Amino acid sequence: MAFRDKASARTTLGSALLLMVALIMLVVSTRSLVGFPERVGLTVLSFFQRGFDTVGEFFSETANSIVELRRLEESHDELLKRVEDLGNLERNYTELKLENDRLKEQLGFQREAPYHSIAAKIIARDPENLYSTLVLNKGSMDGVTKNQAVIAFQAGMEGLVGRVIEVGRSSCVVSPIYDSSAYVAVRLERSRYDGLASGSGTADDPIIIRYIKKRAKDEIQFGDLVVTSGMQSLYPAGISVGRVTKLRVFDYLTSLELEMDPVIDFGRIEYVFIVRTESPATAGVE
Repeated sequence: MAFRDKASARTTLGSALLLMVALIMLVVSTRSLVGFPERVGLTVLSFFQRGFDTVGEFFSETANSIVELRRLEESHDELLKRVEDLGNLERNYTELKLENDRLKEQLGFQREAPYHSIAAKIIARDPENLYSTLVLNKGSMDGVTKNQAVIAFQAGMEGLVGRVIEVGRSSCVVSPIYDSSAYVAVRLERSRYDGLASGSGTADDPIIIRYIKKRAKDEIQFGDLVVTSGMQSLYPAGISVGRVTKLRVFDYLTSLELEMDPVIDFGRIEYVFIVRTESPATAGVE
């Protein structure tokens, strides 16, 4: 029995070998294996080529993206710079327009003024007397002399600023009317009473008008305009000085005292006019 089984196994194995040989012969005879190694090689090579192409394309796109990002960043910076420049131009245009409007206003006033004047700009405060003097950009070379009156044009009204106290070749120093050493002969425009105005030392304190007769008490009103009288004064007559803000009556005085605010806002003036005089004025009581 065992012998039969072994014989049967050999027969089966032999049949299988014959079948395999027959298949090999069939393949060889039909040339089915021709180009097989090449096809395998091409398949493997194609796989690696696709991989290399994918990696190369990734790095190429990354490099291009970096270059494009840098270009966009430069364009963004350039646009920001242009926007900033346009903003500066707009601000400069606005400032120039406002400056031009102010100059037109000043020029119109200078043409209509009944006296000759020298236009000047406030360029500084006197460092030795910071709160009570102004420095202008006109001096003796421009015809400026000591004790000339200085006025300004603001909000459609001319107003007294002060007088020239020092003169250099290309600049001069002005003492404003609120200075404690300033004295101005004034007149109440409506009631025509005369007085003498003097400063309190700073632009924030009122100017005091003295020597107004007591009988004028009932005729003086809040807001009355005060102008220069031109009497024994360095200042031309009729220049606006301020408006009455308070009336004070003292029993021990024979006259009234008035408080007055200047018509000129000294914190906003930029341009002034130095009034020309026919002959140089001498120092003395104003």
